[in-house]
Amino acid sequence: MKIDEIDTASPEQLAPILHAALQRLGQLGRTGAVALAALVGDDDADFDEASGWIEDIASGGLRR
Repeated sequence: MKIDEIDTASPEQLAPILHAALQRLGQLGRTGAVALAALVGDDDADFDEASGWIEDIASGGLRR
């Protein structure tokens, strides 16, 4: 998938890409976190929404 296709991608298309990207950021540790943080604005409501869902998943929730 190309970055310019993200706006029209379905959840089923995005989920495996996000999963792989999050795993890689986890492997990179703090360096990966800092790189992501540089992209996130203080008032990024969409990021805040998504990070809340990811937190739910990470804690074992949101399973079908």
